[in-house]
Amino acid sequence: MLPSFVMAPIGNLVNKVLDVALALGQAFLRTPPGQTLQANHLFQYICGVLWSMGLVFFQKWGMLHLPQIDQLGEPTPGLTAIVTGPTSGIGKETAAALARRGAKVVLACRSKAKGEALKAEIEKGCTQRGLPAPSIEIRLLDLASLQSVRAFSEQWEKEGRELHILVNNAGIYAMGVPREETCDGFEAHMGCNHLGHFLLTLSLLPSLERGAKSSNGLGARVVNVSSSVHMMAPRGVAISDPHLARKGAYSSELAYGQSKLAQILFTRELRARLQKKGLSGIHVFALHPGMVLTDVTRSLPYLVRKGNEYIMGLLLLTPSEGARASVYCATAQDAPAAAPSTCGYFDANCRPIQPSQAAQDEVAASWLWRWSAQQVRLPSHLDLPRA
Repeated sequence: MLPSFVMAPIGNLVNKVLDVALALGQAFLRTPPGQTLQANHLFQYICGVLWSMGLVFFQKWGMLHLPQIDQLGEPTPGLTAIVTGPTSGIGKETAAALARRGAKVVLACRSKAKGEALKAEIEKGCTQRGLPAPSIEIRLLDLASLQSVRAFSEQWEKEGRELHILVNNAGIYAMGVPREETCDGFEAHMGCNHLGHFLLTLSLLPSLERGAKSSNGLGARVVNVSSSVHMMAPRGVAISDPHLARKGAYSSELAYGQSKLAQILFTRELRARLQKKGLSGIHVFALHPGMVLTDVTRSLPYLVRKGNEYIMGLLLLTPSEGARASVYCATAQDAPAAAPSTCGYFDANCRPIQPSQAAQDEVAASWLWRWSAQQVRLPSHLDLPRA
């Protein structure tokens, strides 16, 4: 490992290069088809792919200055955190890191068996590090089912619990798979990645309000794990066909990209509505965790999966490295002050950064809120006024 006085300048230089690449990529992506920078949608897609490839090859160098996950942010003794999608990848590392720093962690997962296995693994890890026994609770939650989301949040509210940290981490990327729907009739990516979390977050707002008053000065935190792949939806969420149901409209890349774009727009709008209501103690973030080696290729052929595992494993971030931004946004004292300039969007370097042009569209964010509320049949008492 190189000393910090060497790593920091290297990391800063690479970050400057990536900033330039991001600016160029966004310029390409927001230029209407047929104009100077691009000729068609295929060119938009290629630009996004090339920018993502740049991140893959240079991201590790750009993050050399960051400390390990347990050195980021503040201790959270006694605070309650819910992590969705906690049994693998980034969610698993986020839940474990929060438990190690003293939070009461609720594993909101679909499988009780996987939750129990993770609980035992985290407990063993704390013992090996000489840390106190963690407080871990398992609750069943399926973000692809509105009924499951309602049951989860209603039981939580019935118990009158406080909530200090909500990490909306669960998500799917059905790479190369034909279009699928949730049990509620939503396109699967939009339903699981955005709409389920939209309903969950607003249903848990009363407990977040309570938690904001007893959070040791950190306030309550909502962390939406998005992705730079939101740039793959440069023209925004398809207002006339959000579920990509029309013939020829669907691709897994576009579906995933616009669901991640929806998470950033939701973050933007939720921040605005909380401010209007005077709930300044609830801080909302969205983030790009980096290009992380996860199991998103599980639907692809065996040889492709193995190639991804052995080759891309040399370039991609580990789940622990990818979870650093989540833990930073959830626990860092200085994160709220840095967030307003980008409406709460952070990159894998734990820096506030501007998302795509489509993700900065206030009109689209307001429309998405109204559409999402209608889709999930949001009760009026849970809605937040815009004006």
